[in-house]
Amino acid sequence: MPLDPGNSPVPKATESAGFALDWSAPEHALPLIITGMAFVIWLCAFRFRKAWAAIVGINTAAVAAYTAWSARNGHWLPEKANDLAGEVDGLFNMVMVLITVFFILTQCVLIYAMLQKSPEGGRAKPVHGNHTLELVWTLIPGALLVYIAIAQLPTWAKMKGQNAGALLPSGYEVASDPADLLVTVTGKQWEWRMRYADPSGNKPEDPIQWASTPATADVHVVNELHAWKGAKVRLMLRTTDVIHSFFLPQFRFKQDMLPGKTIPALLHTDKTNINPDGTERSWEIACAELCGGNHYRMRGRVVIHPDRESFMTWLNERKSGQSARKEPLASADKPPANPMAGKQE
Repeated sequence: MPLDPGNSPVPKATESAGFALDWSAPEHALPLIITGMAFVIWLCAFRFRKAWAAIVGINTAAVAAYTAWSARNGHWLPEKANDLAGEVDGLFNMVMVLITVFFILTQCVLIYAMLQKSPEGGRAKPVHGNHTLELVWTLIPGALLVYIAIAQLPTWAKMKGQNAGALLPSGYEVASDPADLLVTVTGKQWEWRMRYADPSGNKPEDPIQWASTPATADVHVVNELHAWKGAKVRLMLRTTDVIHSFFLPQFRFKQDMLPGKTIPALLHTDKTNINPDGTERSWEIACAELCGGNHYRMRGRVVIHPDRESFMTWLNERKSGQSARKEPLASADKPPANPMAGKQE
């Protein structure tokens, strides 16, 4: 069945236009300034070894300050498209806080060790291991990792479309599927192929089977994921060749796609990227798994329409264009007419 390229052509490989440095933009200037500072600090440390501990402390403080400034000014994460993205950001920030605390702790220990005087004779004395200390620095990180693993389970269950109270994803169940729209996403070197079930028709009895068996009324689009604000979109993720990873940054959604498997997931579309003036904010589809030489070309876009009516208008336009292309193809498949038919001998 012919594939509809959608409203825009499939992204093609283009030559890089180069990096235009803008010193007025903090996200351009500050990393360069900090890199220069780090180089100067390294030179000073190489020349004045006694000052190494203080220099490490200054460098650590500078990195921490820039990190905090970036987070406060929105240079870390893209726009959030749903509430689930906020939950993922909360998990991300929790892990970052834990990492920061232990980073500062270990750097303080390192600086303290550097400030100690050299032992008599210039030789360090061997010290046997402290079993209590070893248990502490093993059990605390282990307990934190277990906590992180448990804390993320409810969010992961929601991404899979489980019940709100579920702690562990228990598998896909058709009877309890809350989806408003079914879309099969197939990764292929190097593009995304979307297939939509018409939401105004009957929902497939077995969406898993439907994901591998296209229906006649399905609408095919390349590199574009469309839905409407407030819809729950059941994604059936597949790949025809290698492992791909379907990544939607604004939704904080990422799922690996494995050959031979259909992986169900549920996408909550709580926000539209169509502005009141009709312009569109760019929400990207990216492949987050190195899948070959043209991996960088495997890009698409997400369009969340303001309402169901505008989505159905788009879908019907795609369906009409798809049907119009099928007719000449069907005619071409017919055998040629017999020129001798109807002639009398």
